[in-house]
Amino acid sequence: MKTLKYAFKKEWYNLILLLLPFLIVPFIWDKLPAQIPTHWNMQGHVDSYSSKSFGLLFAPLLNIGLYFLILYLPKIDPKKRFEINQKPLPILRSLMILFLLGIQFWIVQSAMGQQTIGSQKWLYLGISIFFLVMGNYLKTLKPNYFIGIRVPWTLEDEENWRQTHRMGSYLWVAGGLLLIILFPFLSLKTYSTFFFTVIMIIAIVPMAYSFYLYKQSAKN
Repeated sequence: MKTLKYAFKKEWYNLILLLLPFLIVPFIWDKLPAQIPTHWNMQGHVDSYSSKSFGLLFAPLLNIGLYFLILYLPKIDPKKRFEINQKPLPILRSLMILFLLGIQFWIVQSAMGQQTIGSQKWLYLGISIFFLVMGNYLKTLKPNYFIGIRVPWTLEDEENWRQTHRMGSYLWVAGGLLLIILFPFLSLKTYSTFFFTVIMIIAIVPMAYSFYLYKQSAKN
């Protein structure tokens, strides 16, 4: 109950955003076809369709589920390293809601025939902003089983966790900033290739660095 009271009192704006898609659906339901696009390839072309019910309701329901999962992390974390209002949890909850709302808006736009191929870059831009913002807080994360660079070497060694997340923090910020800077200058195809390359780098390099720290520690 305390967790729900916190959400209604301190994060009421998030709850409004979570309900917003359900309030809009009745007004657009009859304007959409029975099958709507829900997946796009790297070139920005639709390659998968779903029913109108799934396309309109899956993302909002997923949004609610993920929000309350992150909200209750302090309750279910075995290490008890989190507090409900401890950064970056509130920021992560809000970013996640806004990101999935953006995806939902994108799906509806496409279903109504207003989506252009180039607009897929905006989805990549949203993810880039997420990495830039979260990168600033990655180094502040304490060891846990839910958020962060969770590999065996970080979970077993607090110093490994600290150094890995410190390096990962700089890498996430640099990667996100680079993608934001390049956004206006590259075509969708080139930007897509560059985007996934950067994502692979900022995902793999911290894990490799964690393993390197583990090997160095084993030698010593």
